[in-house]
Amino acid sequence: MHESVLVLFDIDGTLLDVHGAGRRAFARSLEQCFGWKDDLKSIRFAGATDLDLLHRLIRERGREATPEDERAFFGQLIRELEAAMPVARLVIHPGVKPLLEKLGGDPRCLLGLVTGNIETCAWFKLRLFDLHGHFLLGAFGHEHGDRNEIARLALRRAEARTGRAFEKIFLIGDTPNDVRAAKTIGAKAVAVATGSFTRDELIATGADHVLDDLGDLAAMMRLLGLNP
Repeated sequence: MHESVLVLFDIDGTLLDVHGAGRRAFARSLEQCFGWKDDLKSIRFAGATDLDLLHRLIRERGREATPEDERAFFGQLIRELEAAMPVARLVIHPGVKPLLEKLGGDPRCLLGLVTGNIETCAWFKLRLFDLHGHFLLGAFGHEHGDRNEIARLALRRAEARTGRAFEKIFLIGDTPNDVRAAKTIGAKAVAVATGSFTRDELIATGADHVLDDLGDLAAMMRLLGLNP
């Protein structure tokens, strides 16, 4: 039985939450790399990409980001994120582990990532919760500033891996940007209200499915069309 269903996941707010550790790491990296002190309280990280945030913050200070800026900043970002973990509050959202274990063991299904995190930070966060082994591919927040393009990249990688198009594609996330990314690649948008957006806000995006969380495993398998 070949993989016919592609399920792509966002990370922060969808699978897990590190409760501000990412924001603190971003702020510390700005200070270490550029000497800028900013608590970033006015910046909404949910649904954003690390590359877009970096470019916007540098542009606000009157110049454009260079490849050297990106390399230095993203190298510092993973170091600051690792340093922030000992005092971080780590939460895995309801139903995540059982769902990933079930999908990961289903030969009809391929799991991937569509995240605004740079790749090193994405895998680091997943390893904190022992979730990393379920995902065979992904596209990340250092590869493009636009989440829609990140979704397109993840889909291309998945199709290259299997050598065929998928019969069904789902993208599961917690923000309106995740819903838009799903629609960009022709995926069913599954929005979960475990992040900073309410159920009503997610319904207003036109998501195909809006859930309180991923806690009902049987319902999720039916939604994904993966009943026995």
